[in-house]
Amino acid sequence: MNNSHPSPIVRIKRDRNRTRTGKRTAKAARKAAIYFAYGRELSNQATAGQARQRGQWLGPDGKTYSHEAALAWAQDAAKTYEYTFQALLSVPQGRLTAEDYGQALEQAGILPDWRLVVHDDTAFSHAHVLFFRDKLIEKEKYLRWQAKISQMLAISEQQRLSEPEVEKGLSHNLERSMPEVELE
Repeated sequence: MNNSHPSPIVRIKRDRNRTRTGKRTAKAARKAAIYFAYGRELSNQATAGQARQRGQWLGPDGKTYSHEAALAWAQDAAKTYEYTFQALLSVPQGRLTAEDYGQALEQAGILPDWRLVVHDDTAFSHAHVLFFRDKLIEKEKYLRWQAKISQMLAISEQQRLSEPEVEKGLSHNLERSMPEVELE
């Protein structure tokens, strides 16, 4: 693995699916799902049905989901489980596919059910992952999971960077941005 560029990023945030009075709530899960699918600026438009999704929802075994199905799943799961978890998986150079991120999640284990959306419209390719649990992830287990996903993403990134299509795409983009000029 090449150490000349930054390692993949794997971060997690969690929210408790309870109100201050202890009632079950899906508010955090709903907000996360809408943000993942539409982004910050488009979330208000998304609730009105006017925005375009930034990516397709993907779940275990490579199964794709509509936004409505992913949102319904998130709302049901949030009311069932104690915690909503949001993970951010990002690589610095290679443009990974949803399947690449999904394979890393599956190979790292501990998450039986999840949904993710990949965003390629920013400087870094990244995926937002939503999953649910009744208990927090123990620190050592989380660190092993984080390291495994980071390793899998780094391998996928190296593979994507070494693909001929990536090189062709880069040279084609350079030609478009820097056309050859004949010197007199």
